Amino acid sequence: MTRGRVWAKVLVTAILVGVLALAGVNSGSAVAQGKKTLTVVVLMPNGGDPYYQNKSYGYILGKTLSEQKHPDITVTVELYDSGGYEYSDRQISQMENAIQRKVSGIVLTAANAQALIPVSKRALAAGIPVINDDVLLQSDDATMKISENSLNVGRMLADFLVRRVNGKGNVVMLKGPAGADLFAQRAKGAKDEFARYPGIKVIAEQWHPSNVVEATRVMENFLQANGQKINAVWTGNTTQACAAGRVLKQAGWPTSKILTVGADLHDEALKCLNEDLLSGVLPAQPVKLARLAVSYAVEAALGNPVPKRVYTTDEFVLTTETMGTFDMSDAAAPKGWKPPLK
Repeated sequence: MTRGRVWAKVLVTAILVGVLALAGVNSGSAVAQGKKTLTVVVLMPNGGDPYYQNKSYGYILGKTLSEQKHPDITVTVELYDSGGYEYSDRQISQMENAIQRKVSGIVLTAANAQALIPVSKRALAAGIPVINDDVLLQSDDATMKISENSLNVGRMLADFLVRRVNGKGNVVMLKGPAGADLFAQRAKGAKDEFARYPGIKVIAEQWHPSNVVEATRVMENFLQANGQKINAVWTGNTTQACAAGRVLKQAGWPTSKILTVGADLHDEALKCLNEDLLSGVLPAQPVKLARLAVSYAVEAALGNPVPKRVYTTDEFVLTTETMGTFDMSDAAAPKGWKPPLK
């Protein structure tokens, strides 16, 4: 069946446009007005991923909204990219540099859930608040943690596939990077959900770096080994899902037979939905998550209490039939916006 084209509206109100325009005020003018200056360093593992580009917008928005809430401060947000989940050493060096500079706060999306624990401890010992967002440390060494409920995200994605195949079929899983707890939890949630249905068989699964090249390679291997036995493809995010869908299409599969699902909504995911390479997407709302992370970092830096744990998660999978009415303002940056990555 041919699906209608998705028309997703980016609903950014005049208020948000206005507050982002205020971000151009430089720190020099703030000092002249006697304002206190805070520096928040944001550490991302994979800044080139569309998901993190949308998060970058949320981080900057968090800065601006914090300045509106506290007119006596100015906030500088510095965005750093480690270049991939496999480069935790680079992220550790970036965090060490932030500690040496005595920044006001750190927002950390961990490249590796174990490797970043020691340096996070050092930041806390230096009196620097650490807001661990999205990909979490496997310890309590953070001022607060804020993320989706990744177990539930994995379950919802699996539930979508189970319902599409009427509880019977063979599934392959592209699980993403093994060292990132977010992907591990998403995969665990999916496996738990699939296990509830005797008719569902996971016939292949693999950890891999979260990029198009590796996801394509893994899906090609799955297809070569299993061929037409594959009924559905579960993935850790939509970057992987889109790659899997393209592999199947290039192998001659009709789009009516391609059944893929993933989390994280961005322009590339919308394109894949329109081309029937992606069957469903759980939005994950990265703009909202990042906005809150920086806002909490500012509050902690000011000595204000912050909660120890916050969940921001979606409970639904969107399709071409339901996407048209979805408010994208918490999920995607305005068209054409580019992150100021370092």
